[in-house]
Amino acid sequence: MLWTKTATIAELEEVMEHYLQFEEETGVFELPSPDFIKALESRLDLLDQQPVAIKNRLWYAVAAAVALIAFGIFFYTQPHPPKSSVSLVNGTDLLPGKHQAVLTLANGSKISLTDLGRGKLATEAGVILEKSGDGQISYTTKEHTPSLKNEQLRYNTISTPKGGLYQVILPDGTKVWLNAASSLKYPVQFASQERRVMLTGEAYFEVSKRKAQPFLVSTDQQEIKVLGTHFNVNSYQDDHQTLTTLLEGRVSVSPLTHPSTQKILLPGQQSRLRGTEITLAQVNTEAVMAWKRNLFSFNHADLKMIMTEFSRWYDVPVVFEGTMSQQRFSGEVSKNIKASEFLEILSSFKVKFRIEGKGRDKQQSRIIVSIK
Repeated sequence: MLWTKTATIAELEEVMEHYLQFEEETGVFELPSPDFIKALESRLDLLDQQPVAIKNRLWYAVAAAVALIAFGIFFYTQPHPPKSSVSLVNGTDLLPGKHQAVLTLANGSKISLTDLGRGKLATEAGVILEKSGDGQISYTTKEHTPSLKNEQLRYNTISTPKGGLYQVILPDGTKVWLNAASSLKYPVQFASQERRVMLTGEAYFEVSKRKAQPFLVSTDQQEIKVLGTHFNVNSYQDDHQTLTTLLEGRVSVSPLTHPSTQKILLPGQQSRLRGTEITLAQVNTEAVMAWKRNLFSFNHADLKMIMTEFSRWYDVPVVFEGTMSQQRFSGEVSKNIKASEFLEILSSFKVKFRIEGKGRDKQQSRIIVSIK
């Protein structure tokens, strides 16, 4: 590693690994369990990071990492560890989300996809629908199926609850991944002149290329037009904004109320629509797509923003007691852990949590957040 006072995340992780190896070889500290190492890494990931450049911070970052590891080893190996800041009422904990969704067919009938086995589900308008894998459904159009006009289209809707994820492969081969508390409405066979779908919540699209048949995504605020590309749309109604992030290709974004106010996105750019105003910014697409890798990713987020995502994933309401700190958080946390484990990480920042509920019934559960 070159000591140039600049550092990547990988380089800082390398320094930390060397430090741990030194401890193990010299016996200066008794190394803790692997579970502690994972917990400490999560805490380090969530350290408050001020919006300043990485340049000239390598020495401080390395020193801080080494000091925190040393302190953490001392802290966690003491005979009387501090009391947890997460309390469970009635012994209740909340499990993370999973692959679950409900499919509504054109005739109004509903199919729960959560525990359904693989195989054919239905045939509509010459299109075969099947569950093709864990957390995935797909549509296959039969040969010689005639094209339809808009007024002839039959629609399906796939909806994920809070704590749900699912993937659908549309009749044209376009792949769509739905995040929690989201829904996608689409025709089982696209019209000849366009491919239009309607989204609420968040989804990632890998659109198959058809130059003569543009792909359109409509939300309650905007319309996105593409020919073939990879992009993410975040359009939760309680966020009061729509974020569109382009990973590959090219898309145009326009508000529904002012279609002439159009913005063209290039790869790595994100549009933010609030009301009728659209702004563009360069973003870290890896962070935007963290949800698809089953990670929470926070960038300078306050506690209420974090708990909004927490609520969607663990399917539980959150209640704040008192005035919350304005401290900001940055980092990534696995979505495959229990609610109490996630909250224990956040409790390092002078807040405490109480999980209330009746048994395993999420509808009777809630999270109380208060100042320590």
